[in-house]
Amino acid sequence: MRYSRHLRTMTLCAVALLLLGGLSRAQAPGLTGAEWELRALGVTTPERLEALRADANKRPVTLAIVGQGGVSKSLLEAKLIEGNTLEYRQWPEGQDPDPRASTHDTQAAHVILDLTLKLGLKVRVLVYQPGESTQSVAQAFAAAGAEADIVALYQSFWGDVLPMAEAIGQAERALFISPYVEVGEPATNTCLQSYAAKPWADGYDHFVTVIPLARSQPDALISPLNRPELDTEVVNFIAPSFYASSAGGTCPSAEVAAAVAAWVVAASPEKPSPEAIVELMRQGSVVDRESLTSLPEFTEEAVTAVERHISALSNPPAGERRRLDAAGVLNLWAVREALGR
Repeated sequence: MRYSRHLRTMTLCAVALLLLGGLSRAQAPGLTGAEWELRALGVTTPERLEALRADANKRPVTLAIVGQGGVSKSLLEAKLIEGNTLEYRQWPEGQDPDPRASTHDTQAAHVILDLTLKLGLKVRVLVYQPGESTQSVAQAFAAAGAEADIVALYQSFWGDVLPMAEAIGQAERALFISPYVEVGEPATNTCLQSYAAKPWADGYDHFVTVIPLARSQPDALISPLNRPELDTEVVNFIAPSFYASSAGGTCPSAEVAAAVAAWVVAASPEKPSPEAIVELMRQGSVVDRESLTSLPEFTEEAVTAVERHISALSNPPAGERRRLDAAGVLNLWAVREALGR
C-alpha cells in the first residue's frame, strides 16, 4: 500500500502481457488473452466478430486512464496502430511522462487495446498521472471526465475521498469504470468506489464497478462484504477475464468492461450517454451457457455454481442488502442485440 497525508491508495492486481492471435471458429482449448475473452463475451464465430467490427465505425472512442503509476507509451507501440493514439495530459512535475516500465496502468491499457483492436475500434488514449494529494487526483478526474467518453481507474482510494467523488459526480458526460476494490477489513463506505451506481440507492449512475468471472476460478465469484452500516460498495458488472488471478483479482475484469463500453460508444447510431451505455451493459449481462461452456474451463457444473451465486447477490432474502446490479455475466453479443443490431 502507498500512503499520503490525505488518502490511501492501493494497486489491486497485475496482469501478464501476452502476444495474442486471431479468433478460432472451433472449440479451442488453446485460446488465450483477448481470444479467450471474446469467446466468453459471446463472440463465438468469425461471423460474429466481423459483424461487431462492421458496427464499430460510427466514431472513434476517447478513453482516459487515471492512475498514479502512469502509462508507458514506449511499451504500447505495438498497440498504437490502426488509428489508435496515446497522449499525456498530466504527470508529476520534473518527471518524464513515460515511466518506461510495465506499470499496472500500462498493463491495463494493453489488455483494453488488445480487445478493441480485435473489435476494429479506433481509440484515443489520454493519460492522467496525478500526484499524491486528494486535490490532484480530483483535478485529474475532472479533467479526464471533461474530455473522455470513458474514464478508467485501477486504484482504490480510501479516507478523504469526497473531493474525488464530487469531481466524478460533476463529470456527467463520461462513464467512469473501476474494479470493485474491497480488501481486508476496512469498511467499504470509506472508499471512493462506494459512490458508484446503485439503482436501488444513492450513487452516481455514470460510475460503475466490475468483478471477474475468472478463467483461473471458473466456478466462483467474489462475495462482497455485507456489514450493516459499514459496507456500501456494490458490484455493478461481472466480466469474463482471462487474466484475473482469482475471483478477487478484479482489475482485469474492469479492463474487459472498458473495452465493451468502448464498443458501445463506437457502434451506437447516436453517441450514447454514460447512462445509456450502462443500461445496454445491464441488458447484455446474461448467463450464456453455450459461449461459456465452449471454453474448457467452464463445465456445466461451474456455470450452474456461478448462476446460483449471481442469484444470491442480486436477489437476496428480505432484509438483506443487494450486492450485485446486473444479474448476469457481461456478454458483448447480447449487448449488440440490446442495441438492436
